[in-house]
Amino acid sequence: MDSKKVIFWPVIISVIGHIALISASGMIDLRDNVRAAEIFTVDIKGMDPDKSLPEEQKKEAKKSLASRTNKEAKNVSTEGVREETVNLGSSDVKYVSYLVKIKRKILQIWEYPQKAYDDNEEGLVVVKMSLDAGGNLVEANLVSSSGSALLDAGALGIVKAAAPFEPLPDSYGLARLHIVASFRYKLIE
Repeated sequence: MDSKKVIFWPVIISVIGHIALISASGMIDLRDNVRAAEIFTVDIKGMDPDKSLPEEQKKEAKKSLASRTNKEAKNVSTEGVREETVNLGSSDVKYVSYLVKIKRKILQIWEYPQKAYDDNEEGLVVVKMSLDAGGNLVEANLVSSSGSALLDAGALGIVKAAAPFEPLPDSYGLARLHIVASFRYKLIE
């Protein structure tokens, strides 16, 4: 009997200790400075602020951003309607699980536009998609062009084809979520 007690108590103490550690680790976020893992085989990252654009593209981007901002300001009422903008690659604990689902859905149907592939076109397309509380795609806009109409149309087409998405979690308390996604089209030799 004594040999059973000798084994029994350390096992019980070990189980209780492991349960306490697992519970405590679930309450602590250790990902403060860690980027979310990219699940796309093609880079889909946030906007690269260090990348300089030609002057013409900068002027066009400013004009289109100003016009979109004015339109959005007219459409948004201030009666408690909440909207937020996040990057698809965000590691914000509040949004990461929802954004991973969106990435997966896009990944399932994503493909390099055939004509662009045949012509060896590469580039970075930045798209802003707006989802309502029900997960419906309200709007998809080109924020930054890759310089290729085929790649731009391909990125917008994939976002539209992937919709609708899952409804926004109630815990967000948002009427609309704007998501900025970058699609990096790069051919590997």
